[in-house]
Amino acid sequence: MSLKSFLTAIVIATAVSAGLFFAVRMSAPEDPRSAFVLPSATSLPQFSLLDQSGAPVDATAFRGHWNLVFFGFTHCPDICPATLQILAAARRALAEDGQDPLPRIVLVSVDPERDTPELMGQYVSYFGEGNLGVTGTLDELTKLTSALGIYFEKQDADDDGNYVVDHSAAVLVINPAGEFHALFGGPHQVDDYVHDLPIIMAAKIDVPLPPLAAQGVVVTRPMPGMRMSAGYLALSNNTDAEITITRVSSDQFGSVELHESIVEDGVARMREIEALVIPAGGTVTLERGGKHLMLMRPTGDSDLISLSFFDGDDLLLDVVASYQE
Repeated sequence: MSLKSFLTAIVIATAVSAGLFFAVRMSAPEDPRSAFVLPSATSLPQFSLLDQSGAPVDATAFRGHWNLVFFGFTHCPDICPATLQILAAARRALAEDGQDPLPRIVLVSVDPERDTPELMGQYVSYFGEGNLGVTGTLDELTKLTSALGIYFEKQDADDDGNYVVDHSAAVLVINPAGEFHALFGGPHQVDDYVHDLPIIMAAKIDVPLPPLAAQGVVVTRPMPGMRMSAGYLALSNNTDAEITITRVSSDQFGSVELHESIVEDGVARMREIEALVIPAGGTVTLERGGKHLMLMRPTGDSDLISLSFFDGDDLLLDVVASYQE
């Protein structure tokens, strides 16, 4: 081979190699430039709070959505509204770019003393439709913030009773499996969210079904002078084996019994049943005039009712409901 041919071959090989290099670089997935993606997503803790309509909120409320979660308060004069405006602007920009799905904006109050569900609803609606406002008791809020490393501290009130709450400025990304997936630290910029969120949300997330799930939970409020309520719900078995419920308990009632109403020879009867069997892949509905829960001897005046379902000593499911008239 002549020197000219040899040099030509080197040039061609170099060009091909460079082309392959740039092709690989061009096809490689882009990394987030601002957000920190956790090496391994972590599950949320158990907690019981309220949304802006007063309905119970627990860790399952975050499943099925990508969520941008910010911890703040409605009386915040600067950082909170500014951050929520940035999130709202980023969401609008993503919608214009055709991003699907769009993340949901969630404000969790670190000032439950003043932030009622109604006030939270009014506040989060300022920043667009579909936003979620979460508030509740300080104890339940602390369960969530402690697990996620969120700091907040109420400051001393002034002479007029006004006060502020110091809190973490981060925005957390909760994935559709209800896991802490990534976070954005301050200062927040719209462009960072528009760039990073499609990359983060492109991750394949498996949303596991719980072995036992509850839908349509209703607990009737005791009538005046009565110390008894009824509970209705549908229980779905997502496994390939039957599930047996032998016991139900509630922190708000002295006892809970599995009951069934029947009509025999024109006579209505109520009787306790020992267990509730839910077939593999099936659903059993507890409803008026049939199988139901009998909740007796209320122990307090809370509007939130916890229900725990057991097979013997094995806890199968925890749900939280609010009274319905």
